[in-house]
Amino acid sequence: MIIDWDHIAKAPLPTNCGWKGTYRVRYSEIGENGKVMMPALADYMQDAAGWGARILKLAYDDTVDQGIAWVLARMVIHIRDYPGNGEEILVETWPSGVSRRVATRDFRLSNSKGDVIGVAQSYWVMFDLRERRAAQWPDWIEERLPDPPGPKLIEPPMRPAFTTDPLPAIDTIKARPSDLDLYGHVNNVRLMQWVLGVSGQNSRPDFHPESLDIQFRTECRVHERVELRHANGFAAVSREEDSTDLVRAHIVARNALALA
Repeated sequence: MIIDWDHIAKAPLPTNCGWKGTYRVRYSEIGENGKVMMPALADYMQDAAGWGARILKLAYDDTVDQGIAWVLARMVIHIRDYPGNGEEILVETWPSGVSRRVATRDFRLSNSKGDVIGVAQSYWVMFDLRERRAAQWPDWIEERLPDPPGPKLIEPPMRPAFTTDPLPAIDTIKARPSDLDLYGHVNNVRLMQWVLGVSGQNSRPDFHPESLDIQFRTECRVHERVELRHANGFAAVSREEDSTDLVRAHIVARNALALA
C-alpha cells in the first residue's frame, strides 16, 4: 500500500464529525531510544476515538444501556517519525465510512511543528455485552453516523496480509485483571504491546515499527493463558488451550537509523 503523505496532510478536518486534541508524550511511554512507543500512540488514538464518538452521541455512555458497545476489530497504523519525551502530538480523527456493518475511523498525527508524523485507520463493530459476540445494529446507530463521512486518508487492502506457515511460539502470557478494560476483556493496546514485544529481529521487542496491521479476532478474558508467536514479520496471540488465534498482525520494521 502506497502512503500519500501529501494527501494526508491536505485533507480537511470535517466540520460535521471531526475531533482533535493534543497529547504530551510521558516518560513512561518512551522506549530505550527515547522515542514514544507505538502502543502509546494507539492509546492516544483510542482516547481520541472516544471523544469523537461523543460528538455523534455514539460513545460507550450512549450505547451501554442498550447492551451494546463498539469494539475495535482491526487497526492499520503507519508512522514516519516517533516524537520524544515531553513532545506534543496533535491527534485528529473522524468517521470515514461504513461497509458491511463495519465502521471505519481515520486518524492523523502531527508534531508541534505541524508536520504529519503518522496516519491510521481503525475498523469498529458492534458488540453484544451480554452474549459476548457481534451485535446487530439498531436503526438509531445508522441515523447518528455522519452523512457524509470524512475522507479516507489511506486505503488498506480489504484482506489483511498473513502467512499460511505455522508460527513458532516465542513466549506465553497469562491475562491478569490489570490487563482488562471497561468491557471485561484484555484491552487492544495491551494486546498490541504483547505482539510488538516479540516482533523484532530474532523475536526481540520492536515498539517502533514503520507499520502495523493488527486484527482483533476474538476477545481475551482474564486468566486465559496465551502463546505469543512470531516469524518474518507476522505475529499472533493464540489461546493456549485450543490454539485459536485471538490476534493476528503484520509488522513492517523501520530502518533503525531513522530513530537515531
